[in-house]
Amino acid sequence: MTLILIVVLVVAILAVIGSMGGSGGGSGILPQQHTENIVNGLVTVNAGNYEYYQFSVPSGASAVSVSGSFTASGGSGNDIIVYVMDYTNFVNWQNGHSASAYYNSGQVTTETISTSLPAGATYYLVYSNTFSILSSKNVQTTVNLVYTS
Repeated sequence: MTLILIVVLVVAILAVIGSMGGSGGGSGILPQQHTENIVNGLVTVNAGNYEYYQFSVPSGASAVSVSGSFTASGGSGNDIIVYVMDYTNFVNWQNGHSASAYYNSGQVTTETISTSLPAGATYYLVYSNTFSILSSKNVQTTVNLVYTS
């Protein structure tokens, strides 16, 4: 009789543990870190122009960041401006209106990019040479999107 009671108790405990997903009450799915390359290599930006790369962060993502680096060459200043903006601010910036950015390098030769972003939106990584009237710029760059889901 005691053996039957012990077997029933063990089966009941295993059933409870199984219903909790084996992780103490969670869904049983561990969060995964994702890394997506936005750009890697040489970007040429003509005088008075800009190049951009669109990327999206899934809804429900957490610990979202954009990180990387760039080095510009060309012209008298060997410089470029790099932005990370959401859709609304990118459209306003394109049309010469006031806009804010999650990241704004200022006019520099080289820098490291590091910024956090909210989930569930579309963003633009922009290499701007709009300040230069004559000189194209070459930008050696690598930038990644990292998030957990």
